[in-house]
Amino acid sequence: MGGAESQSNSTDIDQTPPRSSVPATRRELWAYYAYYAGNNGIGSFQYSNLLFQNLIYLASFNPEVLPLGSEPCGVDPTAPCHIWWGGGGRHKAYTSVILIGNGLSFLCQSLIFLIVGSLADYGNWNPWVVRTFSVLTWAFEFGFLGIKTPDKWQAAMGLYIISSVTWWASYVFFNAVFPKLADDLPEVHRARQQLENGEITEEEYGFQNSIARSKVMNISWVWNNVGFIIVCALTLGALFGVHANDGTAQNNWGYSISVAISTGFWIVLAIPWFLWEKRRPGPAVPAGDSYFTFGFKQLWFTVKQAWKLKQTFLYLISFFLLADGVGTTTSLVAIAQTQTVLFSVTENTYLILVQGGSAMIFVALAFTIQRRFKIRTKTMLQVSNFFCLLLPLWGMIGIWTTKVGYHNLWEFWLFAGIYGFTLGTQFSYGQAFMAELVPRGREYMFFSLLGIVSKGSSWIGPIVSSAIVDDTGNQWTAFPWVAALIFVPWVAIFFISEEKSKQECAEYLANEAKDLRKVHDA
Repeated sequence: MGGAESQSNSTDIDQTPPRSSVPATRRELWAYYAYYAGNNGIGSFQYSNLLFQNLIYLASFNPEVLPLGSEPCGVDPTAPCHIWWGGGGRHKAYTSVILIGNGLSFLCQSLIFLIVGSLADYGNWNPWVVRTFSVLTWAFEFGFLGIKTPDKWQAAMGLYIISSVTWWASYVFFNAVFPKLADDLPEVHRARQQLENGEITEEEYGFQNSIARSKVMNISWVWNNVGFIIVCALTLGALFGVHANDGTAQNNWGYSISVAISTGFWIVLAIPWFLWEKRRPGPAVPAGDSYFTFGFKQLWFTVKQAWKLKQTFLYLISFFLLADGVGTTTSLVAIAQTQTVLFSVTENTYLILVQGGSAMIFVALAFTIQRRFKIRTKTMLQVSNFFCLLLPLWGMIGIWTTKVGYHNLWEFWLFAGIYGFTLGTQFSYGQAFMAELVPRGREYMFFSLLGIVSKGSSWIGPIVSSAIVDDTGNQWTAFPWVAALIFVPWVAIFFISEEKSKQECAEYLANEAKDLRKVHDA
C-alpha cells in the first residue's frame, strides 16, 4: 500500500515543472489583485459596446415608412428598427448587426489565441504578452473619445471589435497566470513539502492546492468587481458633470468619457503588476525550432493528444457551448435593457453598478462557503451553471407576453441584483475548475484554448440568434436557443473526473517530453 501511495504521489509531482526558487510574495499577490481590479472590463466590455449600440440605434430607421430612412426608430419604439447594411439599398435589423459585430469580434479573438497561446508557455517572454495587449487596448479605447455622433456608428463598430479583441487577449493571458501564482503560494509550497515527506496524503495535498487556486481566482474576481464599482462611481460623477441626461449629444459624449475613465483607472492599477511580477520562465524552445514554428508544432501535438486528455477536452467542448450560451444571454439581455432605459448612459451605469456589487458580495460568500464546508470546485461551478440556465428560461417567457421576460425596468434591476450568484460565480469557478484539468506548466496554451471556446469561438450563439431574430422579427425568440446551449454542457460537466484528469495530464507531459521536446532519460 505504501508503494502504491508513493507511486501516486510521484505521478502528481512529476507532472509539475520546477517551481520558482522563491515563493510568491504578498506584494506580488496584491499586485495581481490590483491588475484584476483595473482590468475590470467595464470600459472594454460594457461602455464601448453600449456606445456602439447607442450610435447604431440613433442611425437606424423604421423600414415600414417610405421613403426608407426618413423616420428614425425613436418615433415609434414598437416598430421594426433597421440599419443600412451590405450596400445596394439593403438593410437589416440593427440588433442583428450588433450580434454580427459580436460574432466578428469573437472570431478574431480565436486567431490571436491560436497564434500566441501555445508559445507563451516557453521561454521568458510570457510577461510581455499581457503588457503588449494591455497597451494596445489602452490606445484603442482612448480612440472612442473621437466617436460621439450617429454618422460614426461604423467607426464605433470597428473600434469596438478591435479593442474587444485586444482586451480579451490581455484578460485571458493574465488569467493564465493564476494557477502558477497559486502553486507558488507559501501554503502550497509547505503542503508540497509535507506530501514529499509523507506527512499528508495526495488527496489532502490536492484539496489544499485546489483551495489555493480557488482562493486566488475568487479573491481576484472580488477585487475585479471592487474596481468595477469604483469606476462606476467615477463615471457617474463625470456623467453628472457633462449633464449626460440633458440631451442626445451629451448622452453620446457621456459614453465616450466613460470608456476613457475606465481605461485610465486600468493603467494606474496595472503598473504594480508590471513592476513586481516574478519571472516564471517555461522550458526553452527545443534546438532546431524557433518561436515562429514551435507554437504550431505544440498546438498540433496537443490536438493529436486530445484523445488522451479526455477530461480536459470534454470540459473545453462543454465550455464551448456553455460560454456561448452565457455570452449570448448577456448580449440579448443587454440589448433589451438598453432599449428599456432608452439608451440612457446614466441608467445603464446604475444597473452596471448593482451588477458589480452583487458579484463582489456573492463571489466572496461562495468562496467562504466552499472553504468552510470543503466543497469541491466542480460542485460550486455546477450550482452556478444551474442558476445561469434560469436566465434564458426567464427570457423565453417574453416571447409570449410583455408582463415579464426582460420587458420591464424592474426585471433588469433584478437581473443586476442576482448577477453575483449566477454569472459572477460562474466565471470564477469556471476558470478555477479549468486549472484542475490543465497539465502543469502549460497554462498559457490551455487557457488560450479556454479563451477560444469561451469567447473566440462564441460566434455561433450571436450569429444563430441574429438569424432567428431576422426570421421571426422578435428578438426574444433567440432565448430558447441559448437555453439549450447552457443546458447541454451543464449535464456533460457532471461526467468529468478531476482524478482521471491528473493521470491524463501526467501522461501528456511524459509524451511531450519524449516526442516533442526530445527529452530522454539519462
